[in-house]
Amino acid sequence: MAGPLWAEQTGHGRALVLLHGNGETHHVFDRMVPILAPHHRLVALDSRGGGGSPRGDGPLTIARMADDVDDALAALALASVDLLGFSDGGNIALELALRHTGRIGRLVVVGANLFPDGLRASSLASTRLLHRAVRLAAHPRAQALAERLALMTEDPHIEPSDLVRVDIPALVVVGRRDVVRPRHSRLIATSLPNARLATVERAGHMLPITHPKPLARLVEHFLDGQ
Repeated sequence: MAGPLWAEQTGHGRALVLLHGNGETHHVFDRMVPILAPHHRLVALDSRGGGGSPRGDGPLTIARMADDVDDALAALALASVDLLGFSDGGNIALELALRHTGRIGRLVVVGANLFPDGLRASSLASTRLLHRAVRLAAHPRAQALAERLALMTEDPHIEPSDLVRVDIPALVVVGRRDVVRPRHSRLIATSLPNARLATVERAGHMLPITHPKPLARLVEHFLDGQ
């Protein structure tokens, strides 16, 4: 454990922290690890309530999960890191960059969104419908799922204008067929002062699994300053 979060480390070099998406564990990045590990010290975290990390008490929010990451980095004595966040992990990464700006050297967010309406209408509608149905069930597993779905239907809450404070090199990556609206990804990239947008063709949302090599190449080139 690193503070409240489970951490798995591999590789050598400057630390690159990996943050997974909703309902996943750090293993979502497994296909990228062999490509990234020779040049980076990979620090793969399990978010609160995922994988090896405990749920703890209190509300489950993107902002609180960002503070969890900051606590984990402090426990690992990592004063400055690069950050790769996928899906909700990208949302956590953006929130972390806003709340703890000095910790991050370079930032990569993949399939991230600033608020629920950044998702395509059909995806958000189906998630909201499932969330309403699951909330009515009394089973503990249903309640845990409802809590996770709420991270998509009610979170995050990041103002585009606030991103001007994240004045670090940033890469925003999205699949051409992502569940995130194309114009929303452009909004993130244009709101960050020092960011560029990369779109992966013929790809949906699950880029670390479906397109690990193209994504790893984008990350490598960006971290190398290219």
